[in-house]
Amino acid sequence: MTTPFSFGGTLTYPPSTGQPNASRTFNLAGNYNVKAEYEYLLEGSGTKVVDFGSVELAKAVLVVVASDAAAPVVVKLNGSSDGVELSAGGFMCLGSPNPDDGIEALSIVHTDDAGVNIYILG
Repeated sequence: MTTPFSFGGTLTYPPSTGQPNASRTFNLAGNYNVKAEYEYLLEGSGTKVVDFGSVELAKAVLVVVASDAAAPVVVKLNGSSDGVELSAGGFMCLGSPNPDDGIEALSIVHTDDAGVNIYILG
């Protein structure tokens, strides 16, 4: 059974110094068949491999990772040795309404206690 979803936001900033703020809106809407949601309370240092469950077969259309860790965490996608650093309060969102070859794996590298929330729709 497919379930509709929407994800969006607005970025507001002055395009040039001294100019008034401008807004840039982004939206992603579609359908998902399966989902995975995790609230991790990671202790010490290590790497947490995220279980995609049946999302891996359905292909992820939306992945949101949010960190409230005191120390930065590193998000690695699809087994990459490189990652993206998220500091406390940071988040990353990746959306693709119809991926052919999208995100199939995700891991969180932490050097201290960390709270991380992950939402995956596929």
